[in-house]
Amino acid sequence: MEISENSVDSKSIKNFETKIIHGSKSMDSGISLDSSYKMDYPEMGVCVIINNKNFHKSTGMAARSGTDVDAANLRETFMGLKYEVRNKNDLTREEIVELLHNVSKEDHSKRSSFICVILSHGEEGVIYGTNGPVNLKKLTSFFRGDYCRTLTGKPKLFIIQVVYN
Repeated sequence: MEISENSVDSKSIKNFETKIIHGSKSMDSGISLDSSYKMDYPEMGVCVIINNKNFHKSTGMAARSGTDVDAANLRETFMGLKYEVRNKNDLTREEIVELLHNVSKEDHSKRSSFICVILSHGEEGVIYGTNGPVNLKKLTSFFRGDYCRTLTGKPKLFIIQVVYN
């Protein structure tokens, strides 16, 4: 496999075949063990939830009503899945970059995965801090295998829920 920016930490799924068995209590996903993630580390991992509701007047963006309910539901869901949930509200673009950079530098060696949820305003490839835009590629790059070694070969999920401007 050619090594590129997008494949530095990728895991290929060979011979993937979906099998659906109707009426059965168990289902064979068709994914062999060598192409699935190991999830039996001592900790599930960290789930960062960034909930931007209120924006600086200079941005011209309205408050995002209902986002607190979404954030609370996400928190409850991921806590139920045994993640260490860290909620952050109304972060500037600089604070978002600093937060995710710092989390990427943590020791994740005892964690199975990483999740980041961003609730905000956004556009294609961009999310908004309370004071302006942040490129999503910049944020996800902190967690690449060549930068965040203790998450190499582990799932890193980014869930982006935005109001498009």
